[in-house]
Amino acid sequence: MMGRLLSLVLGCACAVAAQAQAPAVAEELLRHSDAVVRLCTVDFVYSSPVSATAGYVEEITVLKGSAAEKGNFSCYVDPTRTLKSFSGTIRDAQGKTVRKLKRSELRYSEFSAQSLASDGAVYYLEVHSPSYPYTVRYEYEIGYKNGLLTFPAFAPVGWSGVSLEKGVYTVSVPAGLQFGYKGANIGDPVKTTADGRDVYRWTLENFPAVKPEPAAPPSVDLVPVVLAAPYDFEYGKTRGSMCDWASYGVWQCGLLEGRDVLPDALKQEVHRRTDALPTPREKVRALYDYLGESTRYVSIQLGIGGQQPMSAAEVFKTKFGDCKALSNYLGAMLHECGIGSHYVIIHTDRRRMYPDFASPAQANHAILCVPLEDETLWLECTNTDVPFGYVHKDIAGHDAVLFRNGTGEFVTLPQYADTLNRMVRRVEVTLAADGSATGHVAECYAVGQYESLMSFPKKDAKKQADLLLGDLKIPLIRVENIACEEVKEALPSITVTYNIASEKYVTSTGSRCFLAQTPFRDASQYRDKERLYDIYRAVGYEDITTVEIRLPANMHVETRPRPCSVTTPFGTYSLRMEVQDQVITIEQRTCMHAGTYSRDLFEEYRDFISGRAKIFSANIVLKKE
Repeated sequence: MMGRLLSLVLGCACAVAAQAQAPAVAEELLRHSDAVVRLCTVDFVYSSPVSATAGYVEEITVLKGSAAEKGNFSCYVDPTRTLKSFSGTIRDAQGKTVRKLKRSELRYSEFSAQSLASDGAVYYLEVHSPSYPYTVRYEYEIGYKNGLLTFPAFAPVGWSGVSLEKGVYTVSVPAGLQFGYKGANIGDPVKTTADGRDVYRWTLENFPAVKPEPAAPPSVDLVPVVLAAPYDFEYGKTRGSMCDWASYGVWQCGLLEGRDVLPDALKQEVHRRTDALPTPREKVRALYDYLGESTRYVSIQLGIGGQQPMSAAEVFKTKFGDCKALSNYLGAMLHECGIGSHYVIIHTDRRRMYPDFASPAQANHAILCVPLEDETLWLECTNTDVPFGYVHKDIAGHDAVLFRNGTGEFVTLPQYADTLNRMVRRVEVTLAADGSATGHVAECYAVGQYESLMSFPKKDAKKQADLLLGDLKIPLIRVENIACEEVKEALPSITVTYNIASEKYVTSTGSRCFLAQTPFRDASQYRDKERLYDIYRAVGYEDITTVEIRLPANMHVETRPRPCSVTTPFGTYSLRMEVQDQVITIEQRTCMHAGTYSRDLFEEYRDFISGRAKIFSANIVLKKE
């Protein structure tokens, strides 16, 4: 993936911080914090399309051992970025300097755990202290040469559990120079002009730590970030424009030119696999399958700042590539058999991109779009275990930029209806007079819910059993005779069947037995009494569980939960229960809607989640005769 730019955006070295008991920290900054950024400044001076400097000051108070890594130093360098200077200090809880840090202490690594190949490297320093809190201050300067694709991102709170006292981002450019920028969770810049330069300054003070909450927006959308990029740029001996996505697309399409030339051996293989197939869709599928059979994914951050893919010929030779290379490779093979396709960049974590601000820092992944006569395919080329034609949840509904006809086009990928993301479960249980039971379970997971079990068929029997047991709450329960059937189509599904048995399926007290509605773990109730963020669900779903329980002759139902049906803006749930001829039939239904809902609706949301949990977890009381 194109992880380099992402790491610069949200892994900015400002993302280290401090928390509790540190002197002079405002009370609101200590809530939900294990570290506090006391100061984060970035002073960026743009001199020309090929030259700039960025001065950093980062001061972080680390309050507990679990947050120690947030006080470490990390700085990414590559052929366009160099570390010009570095110094630092460590202070104890009383503010006394206990150690000065020198550049000679920095470690240097060209190895990346994320990338097999990269033309970048990292300077890093791990800081250890015998007591907490302690404060680390870093001052360093980055020099830019040979071009800039983006300005440094400003992300002073890049970790959860980190609050910020003060952050300042300054961008200085020659007077009149236009550039693009976007800020999130931060105010507008103050612009001044002096000595022939325009200075833009963003200032942020007393930003509280992000608190983890169920159904909260992604933390990346809650923290302050400023992205900036030049309109006209030079990079890697190329020139381009980022005035908008269309102009950026001209440059990106230029990087793709000539990368789709296939060697003769590959041309022959393409025709061997596709010439006899009657439809374009079948040809695309054959080459998609061939991609998975013959290549593997590795992350590679080489080629014009990690933006230019390896050529198709290189992928054929090495049998590996990153998302850029594999998407280009499949596109080249499709072109050979007369099928057009389009290279696409997208972000797998952030659903939204700015349509009016072009910057490659907004994307971290590449896929391939294949428009056919009656459908458009969005193909994940790094993992062909994803069923052909299926748009997986990390890209479904996400904004993207598609490149065709020599330009770029802002698009949004389709998203599946909530009701297609379905789990249908049927359970049959026969209860014996001694409280033991045997039963059979059939579960079908479709579309979005299919992804949670996509790897299930490849697991060995023990791991499959352990996974299923993790969902069951009945004491001493066993799982046997596991089988699964997978449908790898555009609307994929997987059906898992298995038998269950338990020596103690019910809990007995005297002449009464307490029987669970289902053998599965109960949904948890909502415990929080306040809400900081809006309620957010990226994906909706529908669950239907039907259970039939056959009772022995010596037991009958004494009390049971009442049927109910609840409808809210967030979704619905219902419970239906019947008893006839010693058979209890239970149906539990839940439908959760995708969407964002105001935190003003929190009490209704909490009552919905907790009410469902109470209703579904209520026991049936049986009386022994």
